[in-house]
Amino acid sequence: MSPVSPFLQRSHAERNRLLPEPYQRVLIPLLVVALLALPMLGNSYLIYLLNLTCLAVIGAVGLNLLTGYCGQVSLGHASFMAIGGFVTAIAGETFGLPFWLAVPASCLVGAAVGFLVGIPALRFRGIYLAIATLAMHYAIIYLLTSYQTHFEASATAGISVSSPSLAGYVLSDGYDWYYLLLAVAAATVLFGLNLTRTHCGRAWVAIRDRDISAATLGINVPAYKLRAFVVSAALAALAGSLGAYFHGIVTAEGYTLELAILYLAMVIIGGMGSVAGTVLGAAFMTLLPFAVDAVGGLLPSAWRLGTVIYGFQEGAIGVVIILFLLFEPRGLIEIFRRLADYFQRWPFRYRELQSGG
Repeated sequence: MSPVSPFLQRSHAERNRLLPEPYQRVLIPLLVVALLALPMLGNSYLIYLLNLTCLAVIGAVGLNLLTGYCGQVSLGHASFMAIGGFVTAIAGETFGLPFWLAVPASCLVGAAVGFLVGIPALRFRGIYLAIATLAMHYAIIYLLTSYQTHFEASATAGISVSSPSLAGYVLSDGYDWYYLLLAVAAATVLFGLNLTRTHCGRAWVAIRDRDISAATLGINVPAYKLRAFVVSAALAALAGSLGAYFHGIVTAEGYTLELAILYLAMVIIGGMGSVAGTVLGAAFMTLLPFAVDAVGGLLPSAWRLGTVIYGFQEGAIGVVIILFLLFEPRGLIEIFRRLADYFQRWPFRYRELQSGG
């Protein structure tokens, strides 16, 4: 009996495997080992960048579930992160809740606000939904700014958040945070992958492709849209909560519209409707400004002004978004898939059929 090809999918269970390809079952364990060993090999700056990447992955996965899978364009993602950060500051500093209670409380509040925001958002779609979420963003940031200015005398500079402790161990530096953030980011990715493979994820894709057809098939479109808003807001609040503890400060000025656009860029550049692509997009967009800064350090001293380098960073982000929209709208994950297909089929080459004429 001839062996079965690894590319042949004979059942629904085989098609829905998390790691369907043989190379994935080798690549992922190697990647996990490398990530676990990095603190023993890298310096504190590298660990700091990886921590920022893990925080970005958590928030970007939530936005991709809403925008990439359900098709609901949102410009208010940063406001849900702000809710997570401020609820953490209030719960931890005012009410004295420990870390393991403040973070879930932030997620619950974020999910509740996402539910309330999602109800009126059900009446909009497309650009109108984006404008509605943008208005929601400014309303939430205004409320949080008003609270911040009345919190205490030094609140204009932000609200300080004490370093948390787990089982008596204080998370005080980047090395302490690395494994926690890596574990939470990995759990978020696994949660997103499994959620998109359930009936809920398939309903979101149907709504994204054609909501009228989805409703005709019996899908409760408003209910599933609300679920997408709730899950996305909860994950954004989780990223905001962990970010508040990690940075040690919360300020409303840090959750700008530019941050929301940056997360939307992570989803677009990584790949709409792909959790794995979200990881690539989050890492790419998080590290891009630091890469531009490193390249700027090689320029002549006259060009090393902070404002000039900052302008390069902002310009590079805009150029990268435009280039991906023009030349690779499916994002980094599509590039990775093409590379994987090339090496899987090597030395055979796929050639498109030429139409006769």
